[in-house]
Amino acid sequence: MRFEGGVKGMSLYAAPVARRLKVPLAPLAILLWLALGSGLAAFTSKIADWFVMTDELLYERLALSIARTHSPLPRVHTEVVSNVNQLYPLVISPVFRHGAILHGFHQAHVLNAFVMSSAAIPAYLLARRLTPNALLPFVVAVVTVTVPWITLSSFLLTEVVAYPAFVWALLAIQAAVARPSVVRDLLAVLAVGVAVLARTQFYSLALILPVVILADALVGRRLRTAVREHVALAAVYVGGALATLALAVTGHSPLGTYTQTASGNPFPATMLQSAPAHVAVVALAGGLLPFLLGGAWAVSNLLRIDRGEGRAFAWLTVVTVIVLTVEVASFDLRFGGGLVRERYLFYIAPVLFCAFAAALSAPRLPRWSLLVPLAILALGFWHAPIIPYEKLNADTPASVLYDWLLTTMHGTGGARVALVLAALVVCLIVVEADVLLPRVAVAVALCAMLLIALPAETGYAFKRLFAVNGTSGLPLTLDQSVVFGWVDRTITTTSEAMMVPYPVIRDDYWSNIGFWWDLEFWNKSVDREAARPNQFSGTPGSFPKLDIRFDPRTGLSNVDVDSYIAQAAADVRFHLKGRFLTTQRDVSIVFPDRPWRADWVTRGLYPDGWSRPGRPGYIKVFPDAAQRGPTLRTLTLTMRAPEGASRPTTFSSNAGRWSLDVGAEAVQQAVSVCVPRTAPAEVAVRVGGASPVGGDPSTLETFAQPRQAGVLVGSIALDDQLGASCAPSR
Repeated sequence: MRFEGGVKGMSLYAAPVARRLKVPLAPLAILLWLALGSGLAAFTSKIADWFVMTDELLYERLALSIARTHSPLPRVHTEVVSNVNQLYPLVISPVFRHGAILHGFHQAHVLNAFVMSSAAIPAYLLARRLTPNALLPFVVAVVTVTVPWITLSSFLLTEVVAYPAFVWALLAIQAAVARPSVVRDLLAVLAVGVAVLARTQFYSLALILPVVILADALVGRRLRTAVREHVALAAVYVGGALATLALAVTGHSPLGTYTQTASGNPFPATMLQSAPAHVAVVALAGGLLPFLLGGAWAVSNLLRIDRGEGRAFAWLTVVTVIVLTVEVASFDLRFGGGLVRERYLFYIAPVLFCAFAAALSAPRLPRWSLLVPLAILALGFWHAPIIPYEKLNADTPASVLYDWLLTTMHGTGGARVALVLAALVVCLIVVEADVLLPRVAVAVALCAMLLIALPAETGYAFKRLFAVNGTSGLPLTLDQSVVFGWVDRTITTTSEAMMVPYPVIRDDYWSNIGFWWDLEFWNKSVDREAARPNQFSGTPGSFPKLDIRFDPRTGLSNVDVDSYIAQAAADVRFHLKGRFLTTQRDVSIVFPDRPWRADWVTRGLYPDGWSRPGRPGYIKVFPDAAQRGPTLRTLTLTMRAPEGASRPTTFSSNAGRWSLDVGAEAVQQAVSVCVPRTAPAEVAVRVGGASPVGGDPSTLETFAQPRQAGVLVGSIALDDQLGASCAPSR
């Protein structure tokens, strides 16, 4: 392995080396990527359940929409939504075109491995621009894929495409800055646009590109020349600014669903503590060496007089790290509870790996400039929240290291001191090795350390991922489609069904949420959701929903679609008239008559069926189309009272009055009502007494609030058979 020093050598490509070795390097890089992707797929293909909700559900639904409609427009529950992150759903949509969800889910995870690991290709090409050595770019390619954040390829997340898209954008920016031309400028803009479609946060690249050009031009004292070289780029930016202004004037936002991230103070008071902490966590999980050595190299090359790849990339490294760190730290402080969620920042790792390779190719390793990244790490480690988690945390995969740190170093204080000392020791080792050992030996040793440490850390992250049950409370390798995919098996994957979420598990808000997540996630046919505002929903506040209402005189619904409906058997809010198919796992499938019409609706009860203190509940029964006059209908109500209580309950209608005591054991009561041919009739339910029960599960906020209730109406069933003619009493 030969290392060529000198400033001039840093701007050379590896092609001359390849010719001397008589080995085509580009095909080797592709083969390396395929090997890395295959190794990664061995892990990701084991995943058989979701882990990050509702992100994975969103991107699955977007991909299913593309597969169904053959349109790239973002649609969820058949409605167009404001989503910019459309590249990942577009990439995985082909695997969801045919077959059951599990089939596409498995294929998507295999595809994830190759897509995310493809970041090795642009990382390799970027490193080739910075070092004349033929082997260092391969080292960069390997470590780019063996970082612990590669575990995110195990999930249906935008990071899968965002990672390679970001590195490709950096490669395009580097080319546009180091060797300006109209074509390279346009390619850089295109690469930035693709990166934004991969992940909205990469709008920051649109800032990084001109800042790096300006900084490089100012240092090189060639500002006027740079302006002339990038006229096309300036024109594109002016057009983009006008388009953004037009969107703002028309009430739209280029941030899409992330519009809220632009709210609030973008520079919170604790930014100076949080930003170094974010960088320190990425540096730690990235093996420390790349940040210390690569960061020192970048700092020492910012003011180089000669123009070339080195100075341009030094500015690209520094500006990228600063801009992304401030962006992510600002987001975490405002919306992330102040935690370090380096899931949004790990994209700087390949930049640091390339700077690390450039440092190893320099005439001498950085020395005094090591103080800058060392100071950042010292400050960052001292303020970083070192919090252990039971399982791999998708927001901070680096946290897999915290358990060992906290245990070995006897607490947070000891862990912070140990991390600062570790960074200092690494710096001293680098300086001492550079003084005492041949450059080749130093480079080989440092690369070997990185190639051992990062795969070991990533392997441990995967071990933690599989060792602990997933977010659903079950092993990630356990196929849940067998349990929850029954809707597709009942009505086929090409049919459509509207789910009506309702609490089916008492006194457990999150279990109910998970139940309906699973029902939608594992069934292609479930493509709509009906949920009333401020009532229970499987996806509160995020996915489009239909608010079903009924005409109080006729029972006709404001919704009428050619779709099945999947509704909890215990739902006491309304019931649609239609053809009943089956009930499984407490959910019934009905094909509603057209137009949609309710058999009955209720009012006066809590949304989950409990009676309100001192207030009657009412069940309104609508006439059947087959009626020829007033007809007797029979309702059967299942009820229970809170534990230890007995509630006197009366039922009254125009056909009579019934009374019984309702205790903690479920009881049933049949109630008759005379329904006129052209108007509904009501049954009143009155309960004596009330006592504390669990919170209203309509929302997480109401679930946490205590309430009083009388009895729980567990189900309401209307007899399908029309009764005898009747004369309603007054």
